[in-house]
Amino acid sequence: MKVLVLVGGDSNERAVSLNSGAAICKALLKLGHEVQALDSGTGQSLIDAKGRLLLEGGRAPYDTPSIVSYEPGALVKSMTTDYRDVDVVVLALHGGKGENGSIQNLLDLAGKKYTGSGMTASAVAMDKALAKRVMASVNVPTPEWRLFRLAAGQSQESIARQIGESLDLPLIVKPNDGGSTIGLTKVTEKSQLPEAVRQCVAHSREILVERFIPGRELTVTVFDSRAYPLVEIKPKSGLYDYEAKYTKGKSEYIAPADVPVRLAREMQAAAVAVFDAIGCAGLSRVDFILDPEDRFYCLEINTLPGMTGLSLAPMAFKCEGIEFEQLMAMILESALKH
Repeated sequence: MKVLVLVGGDSNERAVSLNSGAAICKALLKLGHEVQALDSGTGQSLIDAKGRLLLEGGRAPYDTPSIVSYEPGALVKSMTTDYRDVDVVVLALHGGKGENGSIQNLLDLAGKKYTGSGMTASAVAMDKALAKRVMASVNVPTPEWRLFRLAAGQSQESIARQIGESLDLPLIVKPNDGGSTIGLTKVTEKSQLPEAVRQCVAHSREILVERFIPGRELTVTVFDSRAYPLVEIKPKSGLYDYEAKYTKGKSEYIAPADVPVRLAREMQAAAVAVFDAIGCAGLSRVDFILDPEDRFYCLEINTLPGMTGLSLAPMAFKCEGIEFEQLMAMILESALKH
């Protein structure tokens, strides 16, 4: 089968995408597929003339800190010219246009089958505040939250003051449409709010503020409305931030998580309820906090979860004896079906 893998992009999760893309391409090649890889942030191929993958250590050979966004029209054109004969597009993108429905819309217009959720579900899931409203509609608990928007001409200090008056500390301040915990800050004192806002608005003008709930960090992988075993994350720093996620040895993972069967089933059912209510397809990951009284709260849903060596979704599948290559075969089958 002819498969095109879209990687890279121009979001602040580009490096993670390149790592995911490398793992995915290698798995697809092992499965015997004819694989091509395209960096959607530059429009350049990541497979050389000899069929070798040009990704090492999560970087493209021409990768730079600043990427000029690939023109959407050019991407659609490439789908109908250079890559018109591909059977399916695998999305190894994270954040930004790759996960907010933009790329999905372009692929729909180009008439291409692709992995993961469609345009609408992707857009809803990426908007954390909107996703939380969906969670509430299906009676899935989520931490108390507020959404703030930095208006033109408004000072960051005024937003910080508003946040300080909205919820009791401690708080989590993060971009409403970001991922990989980039721009996220745990705030324990009001004096930390201005810097937390500054970190957030560097990535988004929409600021999601959430009541911090101490407890165990757990995640449920959902694939085509079926939940897989829970995975627990134990960050050594106490906060599962970008460094803890993507630096080997910074977090401990327990798969499957040591959670009572009844409680695990309730969390799995909640994850599937959110997945279905948003209208997701293929692979997604739903993140939870379990407080000391065994009450769980849904934090967010990721429609294009990481597929690196430290990623959580492959860990969940491995609990059921499903290795990475088999998982990729399942993802392709799902894309063709949808």
